[in-house]
Amino acid sequence: MSHFGFNVRIYGLVQGVGFRPFVYKIANDLDIKGEICNDGLGVFIILDCDEKTLNIFLEKLKSNLIPLARIDKIEIFKQNIKKYDNFFINSSLENEKQSPILSDFGICNDCKKELFDEKNPRYLYPFITCTNCGPRFSIIKNLPYDRKNTSMDKFKMCQFCKSEYEDPANRRFHAQPLSCFKCAIKLYLKNKKGEILNNDLSAIKECAKLLKEGKIIAIKGLGGFHLMCDGLNQKAIYELRLRKKRLSKPFALMCKDIKMAKNLAFISQKEKELLESNLSPIVLLKAKKDLKQIAPNINILGIMLAYTPLHLVLFNYFDNPLIATSANISGESIIYKEDDLKKISNVYDYYLTYDRDIINSSDDSIAQVIDDDIMFLRTSRALNPTYIQTNFKNEKVILALGSELKNSFALFYKEKILLSQYLGDMKNIDIIQRFDKTLEFFLKTYDLKIDQILLDKHPNFDYVKKFLNIKHEKIQHHFAHVCSVLFEHDINEEVLAFAFDGTGYGDDKNIWGGEVFLADYKKYKKIACFDEFVLINSNIKNIQNLALSLIIKYDLFDLASEFLSKIEKTKLNNLNKIYKISNLKTSSIGRIIDAFGSVIFGIENLEYEAQIGLLMQSYYDENLSYSYEFELKNDKICVKNAFIKALKDDKIKACTGFLNALADFIIKFSSNFDKKIILCGGVFQNKILLQILKRRNFKFYTNLKFPCNDSSIALGQIIHYLKRSENV
Repeated sequence: MSHFGFNVRIYGLVQGVGFRPFVYKIANDLDIKGEICNDGLGVFIILDCDEKTLNIFLEKLKSNLIPLARIDKIEIFKQNIKKYDNFFINSSLENEKQSPILSDFGICNDCKKELFDEKNPRYLYPFITCTNCGPRFSIIKNLPYDRKNTSMDKFKMCQFCKSEYEDPANRRFHAQPLSCFKCAIKLYLKNKKGEILNNDLSAIKECAKLLKEGKIIAIKGLGGFHLMCDGLNQKAIYELRLRKKRLSKPFALMCKDIKMAKNLAFISQKEKELLESNLSPIVLLKAKKDLKQIAPNINILGIMLAYTPLHLVLFNYFDNPLIATSANISGESIIYKEDDLKKISNVYDYYLTYDRDIINSSDDSIAQVIDDDIMFLRTSRALNPTYIQTNFKNEKVILALGSELKNSFALFYKEKILLSQYLGDMKNIDIIQRFDKTLEFFLKTYDLKIDQILLDKHPNFDYVKKFLNIKHEKIQHHFAHVCSVLFEHDINEEVLAFAFDGTGYGDDKNIWGGEVFLADYKKYKKIACFDEFVLINSNIKNIQNLALSLIIKYDLFDLASEFLSKIEKTKLNNLNKIYKISNLKTSSIGRIIDAFGSVIFGIENLEYEAQIGLLMQSYYDENLSYSYEFELKNDKICVKNAFIKALKDDKIKACTGFLNALADFIIKFSSNFDKKIILCGGVFQNKILLQILKRRNFKFYTNLKFPCNDSSIALGQIIHYLKRSENV
């Protein structure tokens, strides 16, 4: 017998997060009959109740939402339904696939408590999990998010796990990665030859023993392998640097808990909350101690807390922080398959692995706290892929390729924007293959066919050749930066935008990176930029050449005699000749910062990106009232006077003077405009620069949720296109 009831469809992050048992409990509390199931769109609910009860149900749903869930849209249809005797959870339906796939989250407090409870059947089980934590994106093969569609499909559940898995009142109801010691994911310690030396808990104990002996171990995490060694063993760290050919780039540290982290760094309440959150990113912190081997010459440490039960069990037998750097060849993506470890077999001594496959790899996310604002610098594990529900009605499937460096892509389809995890620099064939694999996964999962390609204007961005049969459009790099900030802060008016970064192809075919725009979502006008200087060659890692170019430009040979004496005479003469015939110029403040860095720190070649920025942060003295001055001449920002002073000053005065000058210029220039101020591009990752501006009560908007570096170029590209296409 049929009667009126309600069909409710919920879109958002509602699969694999305990949403169905959450709804089940609300329905039972309100004595509502009906059913709920997962499908390719999200969750589908049938409620056998009146309209008043429906409204109470919806209010409880929204006000008590469980930790990992997010509701993007609710559709309600009143119609005839069958009579129900109770409320039950039905099996998943196969239909059109739109439901978002969650990323991987750190262990929750409930699982952590059970992990160290000797009476619990999962005591020290390194793969303990529930619907509030653990792997998702890394194990999924297809939608809907059911065990059969993950890399858990080969593991048969024991009766104990099955009883929890099937109990709607249990927090492990339909926790797809569920297992225990009886139906365990097997863990192995192996040597370089792949021979098993130990397994399960014995493997972890042996791993801890080897770490204490100074060995380097490749350890499989959620999204791939880390190279790990004792973070307080100087000899082990030095050996890792030699083997990985990473002489000065900082290493990230993994700590057991906040107590261990506080021994190493100053940690504010906001930083503590971020470290202990289920996002568990690497957080950039001010070091308490001079840890030269971990972060040479800088006072900034990247620290994360152990976020998987495997890491926590390891710390049960190991007392020091651990170096935790991605297992990869420099420039390539993180290794996540055991067979690929042979690429770096000369780096590690042993490896700890397990037999649940990683389907989709991901890197650790990176963040910093600026006063009380959390700024994400890399969005991967626990953050991306992410899905943004929009109101754009465009019918096309649009792929934004982003940029060549720090690449991530964006897909628009059916009113959603999907942002991929951080992928890497597309100069490397390994990263291109990772891009291909990730894109193919999403296109296949959601059954999408691309109609429109968006890409950077850089002429050497060759990846677009794969899509020559699809209409494509180039969007200026720094304008895309601007659009990403406009979108994040929902700004729908013309703004004054400072787009400061390292490299972006300009409309004049030169390298931009120090531009000031008047802009909105649809258009931009360049009104100022840093005074262009010649790039002596295309190797921007040779920052000595950048400094030389500025010395030649400003005719500072006498003042710079000490600096120039470090360059062999024949080489100097040849560089002068190249300077005179080079046609490539740049307005990049990122390159200017590098040139200053070469003068201040005596560095010829960068060993890693942002090296000079981090050094400047470390030498900045907030108690020193000292500033250089950037002059504005005919819409060109001139750094000559600042460069002259930098050639004379010590490191502290030079770094303080430069960063204060940059802040002074932004504030002074902005005072001529009654507009909201946008700061975008990688230069604004500099924590000190933003703090200077904030503490002078300067109001600005910048990327926080989305990285201000090139990882957000794809988002900006797609937002510009969608905004421009509205009402067309």
